[in-house]
Amino acid sequence: MKRVLVIFLAVVLTVGLFAVTKITISGWPGNPIEEGAIKKAVDTFNSTIGKQKGIEVVWEPIAGDYKQVLMTRLSGGTGPDIFYVDVYVFEELARANVLLALDTYVKRDNFDLDDFYPSLVNAFRFRNRLYGIAKDFSTLAVWFNKEIFDKYKVPHLTNDETWDSFLKKLQQLKAAGFETPLALAPDFNRVIPFIISFGGRLVKPDLSTALGEPNSKKALQFYIDLVTKYKVAKEPSALGSGWLGEAIATEKCAVVMSGPWTIGFMKGSFPDTFKKMGIVEMPKGIKKATMIYTVAWSINRATPNKDAAWEVLKFLVTEGQQIFVEGAGVLASRKSIAAKDTDPIKKVFYKGAEYGVPWKVPTPTGLFATANDQINSLLKDLFYEKLSVDEAIEIIETNYNKWIGKEK
Repeated sequence: MKRVLVIFLAVVLTVGLFAVTKITISGWPGNPIEEGAIKKAVDTFNSTIGKQKGIEVVWEPIAGDYKQVLMTRLSGGTGPDIFYVDVYVFEELARANVLLALDTYVKRDNFDLDDFYPSLVNAFRFRNRLYGIAKDFSTLAVWFNKEIFDKYKVPHLTNDETWDSFLKKLQQLKAAGFETPLALAPDFNRVIPFIISFGGRLVKPDLSTALGEPNSKKALQFYIDLVTKYKVAKEPSALGSGWLGEAIATEKCAVVMSGPWTIGFMKGSFPDTFKKMGIVEMPKGIKKATMIYTVAWSINRATPNKDAAWEVLKFLVTEGQQIFVEGAGVLASRKSIAAKDTDPIKKVFYKGAEYGVPWKVPTPTGLFATANDQINSLLKDLFYEKLSVDEAIEIIETNYNKWIGKEK
């Protein structure tokens, strides 16, 4: 009997000694470079910290409609332990109570949030609690074709442009014979920097829309006037292009407002045009503004392995982030890693983190997707003068509560 007990205890101890906690991390599938970077990060963790602490990370990307599949799995109890959360849908997930608040873990481990850009930390706070840590980010800047500006004898754009001086240079290009200086998208997220720069706001303190307020309306009017009044801009499709990056890469326009994702596209497909590019900060109105697009790593509130998940998350936004920056060319959310990023092209995009606003619109329900679609549709109509800005704002104010799910 004693011998059996000894064998039993030995087996139990052996199993305990080699027990491994599996942590599943998920996001949408990336391109081959991005997939290579995340697999390298996973392998690095598993062979170092994971080996020491008995944690194995598995990367399981979610194909298809990422948010829908994720929410279905989370509500069914089969969600990943850690997953991507786009700032655009963050509030919806926070209100759904599927994210783990990280404040206790940050305090316990003295985790240095001060090393992250404040705008990125605050982007993932809800009701003063932290529910995600930004893995990387992008901002908007002004891309322009230096060769076209030189050919038409127009001074290059600079980091110190105002909206008035920006418009003046576009008008000079047009007057000199370049038909469409600017490609502009009828997308609300591209209008937001104009609204903030003009001193406007997206919502009032009660979270009702503020687009009808004077400064917000003035910004929207200026955005539309670039197309309809001054006739210095068209949307990409009107230029025979699929998106802004393609429009400037094929020299259908001389200027766009785009992000660092355009770098890889142009380097890979239009290297000669890329050499002609200048990139400067967004023009200034009452103040500087740009758009911040960012994604966090968040932890499933229902995971039974919260401590292990936190260990993995910490790695992903420290050593893991360094791997992403070097391997995938993303912008680091940590200032210490950003300081090591020597790519001069990225500097203007990093600068935007200091004054940019995250791409999210707070609502009482956490829902904004339908409102965004409807506003984009109105922007398209505004581009083609099917209605006035006053009429568009009236439609928005009348239907806003329905669009955000506050009313049936």
